[in-house]
Amino acid sequence: MKLTATVTGRLTVHNPWVGLWVILSAAFMAILDVFIVIVAAPTIRGDLGASTADIQLILAAYNLAFGLTLITGGRLGDLYGRRRIFLKGILLFTLSSLAASLSPNTETLIGMRIVQGLAAGLMMPQVFSIIQVCFDDKGRGKAFGAFAFVSGVAATGAQLAGGVLLALDLFGLGWRTIFLINVPVGVIAWIAARHFVPESKAPAGARPALDLVGVVLLTLTLITVMTPLTLGVEQGWPWWASLGLILSPAMLWAFIRWQHLREARGLTPLVVISLTRNVSFIHGNFMALAFYASNAALFLAIPHVIQDGFGHSPLASGLVFMPLALAFSVTAAWVGKFVSQHAGKLVLGGNSVLILAYCILFLAVYMGEIGSIVWWLSPGALLAGIGMGLVQPSINYLSLRTVSQEEVGSASGLLNTSFEIGYALGTVAAGIVFLSAFTDETLLNERFQAAFGYNLVFTSILALALIAVVLRQPKAKL
Repeated sequence: MKLTATVTGRLTVHNPWVGLWVILSAAFMAILDVFIVIVAAPTIRGDLGASTADIQLILAAYNLAFGLTLITGGRLGDLYGRRRIFLKGILLFTLSSLAASLSPNTETLIGMRIVQGLAAGLMMPQVFSIIQVCFDDKGRGKAFGAFAFVSGVAATGAQLAGGVLLALDLFGLGWRTIFLINVPVGVIAWIAARHFVPESKAPAGARPALDLVGVVLLTLTLITVMTPLTLGVEQGWPWWASLGLILSPAMLWAFIRWQHLREARGLTPLVVISLTRNVSFIHGNFMALAFYASNAALFLAIPHVIQDGFGHSPLASGLVFMPLALAFSVTAAWVGKFVSQHAGKLVLGGNSVLILAYCILFLAVYMGEIGSIVWWLSPGALLAGIGMGLVQPSINYLSLRTVSQEEVGSASGLLNTSFEIGYALGTVAAGIVFLSAFTDETLLNERFQAAFGYNLVFTSILALALIAVVLRQPKAKL
């Protein structure tokens, strides 16, 4: 592929869409592995003799390692080449997936899930950075629409995909196939990326040595936030969870202070300080955090109410997610062409659709019959998918539209970290709500109906917050 660098450092790439679909295949795997293990958890428990705590760690280790690596991964791409770091990330992800499928015990599987998460944290920031440097403004909106399409299929279709793989039980491998499926995809993506994904770095003057002290301070900051949010609720909120959240503001202050000190000394910080003055980027991160918190709460609520409240199987939960996944993906792919001109309007309209969808889901849970609850929930799920498809690519575009070449790695890492923290917050909120449903003394069905209702109130508040934030966007393209 022939590349030319312009004066600003932007790459002109012949048919960048080929490279885009290569990097999106890796993003698909990274997002799929957040969700697909949930379906396989009972089978893993039975096969490896895992305890409840082990299963929690198998699920949480990936998300935690993923979230801890994103900002550093984005900066590494700026310094050493985005394709180079992407290739290292996808190779490590593929090898750790193979190792996870061969795990003889829970300790090995937990360790490989950590490595998978670290590898995903190297890959994912490069996806947004490569989109930012390889596409013009109009093309970028379409590219973010394509990303939303792929991530929507991965996130909402994971439960169904996991259920199908477990049901097929290929070669008698059981749960191991959910990891093995990554291997051929990873190998093909690694080979294709070497040929079709262009290399790019931050401009020469913005590529100093990596801020190692900043990496340590940032990692400690994220540990004090992410670890309690990821593990706290499931472990009964132990003392260390509260201590971590109490310490997190001090750790954040220390990190920010160090970044300012480096800038004052003429050294480049880990996170480009100018991003803190970019109002559009800050608003975009708040929108991303709220959007992913809302999604996480809904994705946790639907399986709980169907399986625990109405007594249906995991496959029934997967069937509810089918219309949501289809609507999400098709809408996101279609809306990409309009994002660069109407991103603000799409966020407003999409969140209005989401609020309507939450109302329909609420009525379905209260009015639907136990035997046909899947059909009652499907219209609301379909409408929710449409709303999500309108919002996600628009948020990505609004967050990064004013980011410069020097800032793109840091910005991509921060935005992806907002996704992870938002997802953790939504999971915690929904977990607290549904925990009360397990301990309440009223009828089982009524408990989960009430919990589902409270959960939808939470998601509706977040949708309203998104609307408020986009209305405050400076010169938003409404």
